[in-house]
Amino acid sequence: MRERGIAFLLALAALAAFYGLWLRPAPSLDPDANTARPTTAELRGNGYAGLYEWLQRAGVKTRSLRDRYSTLPELGIPTRGNLLVLSLPAVEVFHSDELSALDRWVRRGNTLLINAALLDQPDWAARRSAGAVVEIESLTAIEFETRRAREARLDDTPLSQRVREADARDAARKNGDEKNSDDEEAEGNAEDGVEVDRGELLEVPETLPLTSTGPHVLLEGVKTLELVTDYPAQEWSLRMPYDNFVLTLARTASGEGALFEQRVGEGRVLLSAGGSLFTNRALGKADNARLFANIVKSMSSDGVVLFDDLRQGLSASYDPARFYEDPRLFKTIFIVLGLWLVWVLGSTRLRAPVIVTHDPSEAELVRRAGGLIARTVAPAKTALHLFDLFFAGVARAARRAGGGAAERGDQWQWLENHGAILPQELDQLKTWYADARSERKLPLIELQNLLDSLEKRLTT
Repeated sequence: MRERGIAFLLALAALAAFYGLWLRPAPSLDPDANTARPTTAELRGNGYAGLYEWLQRAGVKTRSLRDRYSTLPELGIPTRGNLLVLSLPAVEVFHSDELSALDRWVRRGNTLLINAALLDQPDWAARRSAGAVVEIESLTAIEFETRRAREARLDDTPLSQRVREADARDAARKNGDEKNSDDEEAEGNAEDGVEVDRGELLEVPETLPLTSTGPHVLLEGVKTLELVTDYPAQEWSLRMPYDNFVLTLARTASGEGALFEQRVGEGRVLLSAGGSLFTNRALGKADNARLFANIVKSMSSDGVVLFDDLRQGLSASYDPARFYEDPRLFKTIFIVLGLWLVWVLGSTRLRAPVIVTHDPSEAELVRRAGGLIARTVAPAKTALHLFDLFFAGVARAARRAGGGAAERGDQWQWLENHGAILPQELDQLKTWYADARSERKLPLIELQNLLDSLEKRLTT
């Protein structure tokens, strides 16, 4: 049992090492990373999955656009009679070449439907209305402004008097005389395009009713519309552009415009000041679905409904960061590792096989003894011992030949006169002998080979 416990701890350590070295999941910097966004893949309340499936079952050609607008001519769809659904504010920025490509595409006879979260505040767009206003102006040249901004623009009071009134309000605010100073400051920041907190999340999402303005081909059978907001609603007003005309199709209870139509060339732009008009949770409310059906009916018979999913984070290109942020990846890894742990702990034998030892052979003993000597004895001393053995053999060979080479000098002279020894071999032997006497490093293997070769020639 102890061996299984050790194996389990080692397996956990290996898992932790793998997790730290290869996965290293960093916490997402986006606080709204798990927020339901208006995409065709989103099944929750703020998604377009319900609208997407409804159109498909009705036989309408639909497509999720996950590329930039510069690729619109390459999609293989009709050149006119199509519909593009765009939700703002976006998480993916617009490129300059996209704006011109989209303008040309609309002018050829297509429809751009923009659902901008201005009046309503769904959780995916809360506190980002100023960014949506800037994007709308870049795409359509239609401008929106807050109530405070409109009042300031239409105010005929002289500038000097407004400055004095502002100074008086600042002084009153410092003295605590104005209870609504924080609200006024928040509205002033919104006027300047600064994102501010407009309130806490509502316990129950609220609906914002809209009323159609009159007879229009898109308003056939449409009397009321409804938006759904997760945060307190905001007030935005249309600021009439100078160079074009915008038709108001629906208004809020206060009389402000909420749905607009703008003609652009042979095409048109439909702008909803609510981002939740056709989402999953609002499509079935009031006459929202009827309005979208009328929009689709105005397309050509072979037209395609495009949903811009790229602008809400669904890209056709591979994104490693989003791949590692997907919780399904880690669930799969943990399941596989869990199954592996079960297999290791329950189905494998932990006892190591018995190692069978064999007695070493004589050659192995000699080899190991030689290795031990080579590692412990200095090379110069080993070389001198080899020379002693060699010269003992030279002395025996000289005696057999009738010579009396007993001294070392006589042995060198006898070797010089021997006909079987080459002069260069004898010179090399003398060099190595001098190195051994001086305790210098020399190649023992080459020395041993040379001595063996000479000894064989002397004994034959």
